[in-house]
Amino acid sequence: MKITKIECIPVSMKFAKPMLMSIGSIPAADSVVVKIHTDAGITGIAETGDTSVWYMGDSQDSIMYLISKVYGPQMLLGEDPFKIEKIVARMDKSVKLNQHSKAVVDYALHDLVGKALHTPVYNLLGGLSNDRIPLCFVMSSDTPEIVAEDGAKMIKAGFRSLKLKVGMRSLEEDVELVAALRDAVGGKVRIMIDANGGWHYNQALNTLKKLERYDLFLCEQPVPRWDFQGLARLRRKVDIPIFADESACELNDLLKLIQMDAIDGFFLKVPKAGGLLKSQKWVSIAQAADLMVMCGCMINSGLGAAVEAHFLAATDWMGLIEQESIGPLNLYNRLDTVNPPLKNDLAKVPVRYEAGYLYPPQGPGLGVELNEEIIPSIITPGKCPVVVS
Repeated sequence: MKITKIECIPVSMKFAKPMLMSIGSIPAADSVVVKIHTDAGITGIAETGDTSVWYMGDSQDSIMYLISKVYGPQMLLGEDPFKIEKIVARMDKSVKLNQHSKAVVDYALHDLVGKALHTPVYNLLGGLSNDRIPLCFVMSSDTPEIVAEDGAKMIKAGFRSLKLKVGMRSLEEDVELVAALRDAVGGKVRIMIDANGGWHYNQALNTLKKLERYDLFLCEQPVPRWDFQGLARLRRKVDIPIFADESACELNDLLKLIQMDAIDGFFLKVPKAGGLLKSQKWVSIAQAADLMVMCGCMINSGLGAAVEAHFLAATDWMGLIEQESIGPLNLYNRLDTVNPPLKNDLAKVPVRYEAGYLYPPQGPGLGVELNEEIIPSIITPGKCPVVVS
């Protein structure tokens, strides 16, 4: 089997409710749908999820350029799609960083190989370890009243933990938000916060000391991504576990943070690691240090969410804690995808989210089918699909 053609389709999906976080309001998810065709008539299909320049440095344009001008002609066309390790290694050797562009190629290759072998992707990753994944809902920053009301609804819907975005408002207002949420959901619910690197060290120290009374399960990325020393100092001075996200991108970043004793755990995003293959290596490093890992996502559709579902289902270490891979729920401002059934999504039948759990699709490959009919209505204005053959 050989790869014969690659398609890149730029799409934009408007959020039902903009996400408010330390960098501001995010109104839409700009994504790229990738199709990898073969001479056997089997096509691998995947979606990047939101291409956030502020988070990963990748954009729709950069991803489409690299796939159409570098990966496609130099590494994919004419290659055996089963050679995923070889292709990923060549992408890493040829292009510095740009993990998001590499990840979507990895996804589509896994989908293709799974279809060729008539088996779900989780079987390519080691088999089914977690048949359902308990979830943490990621909450947008808002007023104390809205945060309290939304938090109570999420717990009632079956979510076992909540993560609140902070760092957008004043430090005093962030403390008020956490206080309101804790009061609304009670003492047994796990509450986490994520500053997305929006605080500097003194701001983080002062705020976290005030938040200790609210029994937070963890604080994600309180200081800028480059401040490894700040993470280490905070960890020694506050009684809230410190997890790294933006600081933990390359595999070498994990080693440095572990050697510095700077963190209590990691946040993984499969696109941040560069795909499914490299995410397994990523988690192995954390596991070797006995550090928990939570997996999030670049906000995506029911098509993109299938990637996280298979990864979490196949990776036993990820079953230790609730995960936050809830892209479609954030995108459409919903608490599940079944009541009522989610329609007009990039996936004809989206991944199942129900009662606070994520369930891996059971079909071959990623187990979800692209909804071709919706594509024309969500093509990013001013941009066109690109075909490499």
